[in-house]
Amino acid sequence: MDLLNETMRALAFLSRLPVSSRWFRDYDGALASSVRGFPLAGIIIALPAALVLLVTSSLPAFASALLVTAVLAVTTGALHEDGLADVADGFYGGNSPQRRLEIMRDSAIGSYGTLALIFSVLLRTALLATVIGEVGSLQALAVLIGTEAASRAALAKFWQSLPSARPGGVADRAGVPTTNAANSALAIGGVVLAVGYGFAAGILAVIAAGALATLVFFGFAALCRAKIGGQTGDTLGALQQFVSISLLLGLVIVL
Repeated sequence: MDLLNETMRALAFLSRLPVSSRWFRDYDGALASSVRGFPLAGIIIALPAALVLLVTSSLPAFASALLVTAVLAVTTGALHEDGLADVADGFYGGNSPQRRLEIMRDSAIGSYGTLALIFSVLLRTALLATVIGEVGSLQALAVLIGTEAASRAALAKFWQSLPSARPGGVADRAGVPTTNAANSALAIGGVVLAVGYGFAAGILAVIAAGALATLVFFGFAALCRAKIGGQTGDTLGALQQFVSISLLLGLVIVL
């Protein structure tokens, strides 16, 4: 029951899907206590997009993939895309940690953020379209679910692994996940990824995707430490985008 509570609370934060208030009884407001539910929330978030993938299976692969990407953004309220844009603007528009954080806090989007969003949407769409074309819509559906679950599990681990770069920010106010909770989320996400990618393309795809995503995870963690000294809510969103892209890219490389 605890895991179900955590999943529904995570879903309320990570998406625009309606969640009943009954899941928030005796809730202290610390999202960090719900990170085990992140990968399971990712599965639920993927379901509307998965339905679109099946309904549009007769369309050209790129058109179907683009609609799937759009539905994912609508389902989450473009939460992660917003974080990616803020990170791109801040990391490359500021010349000091403090200035970068100030830019990231600004709701306006700049040139770097715009380009980052374009590249993210195009890459995810093109990679998913390749998967659809190579293995079919049903297998691509399994890949989609595995990607959404694993990328949010990685988000939980990233949150736990790096110190807060902005005291009082969204991620800081939400608490700090425990190592056990973050590792549990990673394990759940890893299992979902292995099942989805294994079903679609075999064990080699699981290994390639996991290895590339791990490299991206540690590379982005190092970049965050160098640029702002840790993580913020925006970097968590950006990490989700980077991991999604790297998982799909790793899969496509071995198809």
